[in-house]
Amino acid sequence: MSITVGKVNTVLTLMPDKHIGNLVVSLPAIHALIKHFQGKKFYLIIDKAYREIIESIISEEHITFYPRKQFNTASYLRRALSYIDFMHTIRKMQPDIAIDLQGGHASSLITLFSGASTRVARSLTHRPYAYNVKVNLSEGKHKAYSYIEIAAAVGAPVSENVYRLQSTRARRVSLENKLRNIGLGPERPLITVHPGVGRLQKLWPVSGFATIADWLAAREYQVVFIGGPGELERTSEIISLLSHQTYNLVGILSLGELMALFESSSLFLGNDSGPMHLAAAMGTPVVAMFGYADETRWGPRCEKSIVLRGQERCQDCSRKECQDPKCINTLSPDAVKSAIETLLEKESTS
Repeated sequence: MSITVGKVNTVLTLMPDKHIGNLVVSLPAIHALIKHFQGKKFYLIIDKAYREIIESIISEEHITFYPRKQFNTASYLRRALSYIDFMHTIRKMQPDIAIDLQGGHASSLITLFSGASTRVARSLTHRPYAYNVKVNLSEGKHKAYSYIEIAAAVGAPVSENVYRLQSTRARRVSLENKLRNIGLGPERPLITVHPGVGRLQKLWPVSGFATIADWLAAREYQVVFIGGPGELERTSEIISLLSHQTYNLVGILSLGELMALFESSSLFLGNDSGPMHLAAAMGTPVVAMFGYADETRWGPRCEKSIVLRGQERCQDCSRKECQDPKCINTLSPDAVKSAIETLLEKESTS
């Protein structure tokens, strides 16, 4: 199906996903939709937590922030009032078309009650009755193509399947101040390490990260650990095993500052995670350790990347509750060192 742009006045695009990686890999589709509906009233809904990711793509008057945290933590009464107010804001937009890239519980309700006469999403979605245009997605492709195919279904030509983000000057200055305060300078190259993520089945062991961090620091790289506040304990455990100096920025950087850090880094090393996708979107070379997830579907979207797995696999590696994830636990530090050396050599000759 192709939408006749001339008959559309107001466009609502929804991507209020709580997972940062999903938002990042949807950016080529979002950018194509913005260009395709240029000159129309265009509104984008994203999770409020990701304001700094999207600020370089679209001006804030065209963004409506989904207040997920407020909805999840407020009292029942305040939650209900906030949701009514949020939906009132959506209805006032009077969208002609709602394009739901996420197709989740929250976005399907917003789409259903938006008032849009044309409501678009993937065919396999949580509330199929909320949509009157359903897109059959290809199988076996990266998740980015799921969003691209939805954009293409409404006539938006997507010329690139990767969108390169850039940090803002304000975030770069803010980052420089924080790096200076902990003794980091521009004299030696930076390597960013993210050792945490949500599930046990995606976590390369602490001992492996400690071995690699010490090895890099001994080679005169400035090793910087990043992550959310909930990852501080794991990172502290790694740092306690080290013989050389590294730097701990876990829970300290905003997303915009993290983007600026990736821009300044020679390499990102980490598990399959949102920050891994964000680093790839910044064009940073990535070495990613994967467990049960399919890298064909979820791998980093950048030219210089290597995905690593252990040599052993469980009989059913799709089991997310697995307590002995051989697929990642058996990955050796030597294999990680080799991948790092390969990418750093490419970076130095490019």
